[in-house]
Amino acid sequence: MAKTTLKSLAQALNMSVSTVSKALNDSYEISEVTKRTIQEFAKKHNYQPNVHAKFLKTGKTNTIGVVLPKMTGSFEAQIIAGMQKAATTHHYRTIIMNTMENEELEKLALQSMLDKSVDGILFCPIHEESNIDLAKQILKTTPIVIFDRTHYPIETHKVGVLNTQGMYNACKHLWDIGRRKIAIFCGARQGITTKRLSGYMEAHHDFQIPVTPEYIVHCNVKSLADLQDDMEKHVKSLLQLPEPPNAIVGVADTITTHLLGILAKLEIKVPETLAVIGFANTDLVLSLNPSLSTIRQPTTEIGEISVNKLVEIMQKKNRSQIEWEDIKLPTSIQLRRSTIG
Repeated sequence: MAKTTLKSLAQALNMSVSTVSKALNDSYEISEVTKRTIQEFAKKHNYQPNVHAKFLKTGKTNTIGVVLPKMTGSFEAQIIAGMQKAATTHHYRTIIMNTMENEELEKLALQSMLDKSVDGILFCPIHEESNIDLAKQILKTTPIVIFDRTHYPIETHKVGVLNTQGMYNACKHLWDIGRRKIAIFCGARQGITTKRLSGYMEAHHDFQIPVTPEYIVHCNVKSLADLQDDMEKHVKSLLQLPEPPNAIVGVADTITTHLLGILAKLEIKVPETLAVIGFANTDLVLSLNPSLSTIRQPTTEIGEISVNKLVEIMQKKNRSQIEWEDIKLPTSIQLRRSTIG
């Protein structure tokens, strides 16, 4: 079957190539009825625009690059769904690259986005120091918006959540139910750790509860196998302390959701021995045993707002006049049997 082109569409519709091209690009010069007719016909015949030809002509590819540290759970899937929804609304395609929490892969992903001539990049850095110089260099020619792990020192729009407040509220909930000895499981060199650990420390200060240094642990998040091995070792060490914790908060989705499995393997009762709560956006919380109390993030909104702010930058002729926003959305706590029995 021959590939559908602008010329073949124009011939089939008995229209000029110019009219078809403008309709597919949603030009105001073409009536809504004609645009709809052409766009539906193009979709039916699986028309794919020639991105390289368009770039040579306009300097744009109508493509947004997404670079993120992992794609292993519901959290990332929900953010990407929000991004793709907003990108489609603005007539952009998305290219997604997973850096697997590896700084060298992150560097290659960012460079690859430039090779693909994307119009802008949505970037979730591994941590606050990863590939900063490269990101600053890219920013001179290609707009970047930082999402999720927003503790990153470049000047642009940033979209995330109130990480400190979310962790603070989780600690308060545990104290309200009588769990005063809270361990926190963090991701080693993970960009979300700093603010969430800050919420843990702030809550202890405000409620005048001493911080036990041994309760603060950092897990290897390079791979799921490493994470599970590390968490198992930390749980065993914590329970051997003279005063073991009676609750654990998880800083990240992967940590929180896999923690229940580790505790089940070690035959540690939840919440009787250890109550568990943490950041997690999985839709399977009710299927876990016990059901998991979570700090939930507005993932779809993060994705949509990130795209909207990037498009806003791309449409500005004079970007030096943009007032950069650090957008922080509230989290919510959903209480279940892992803390309230």
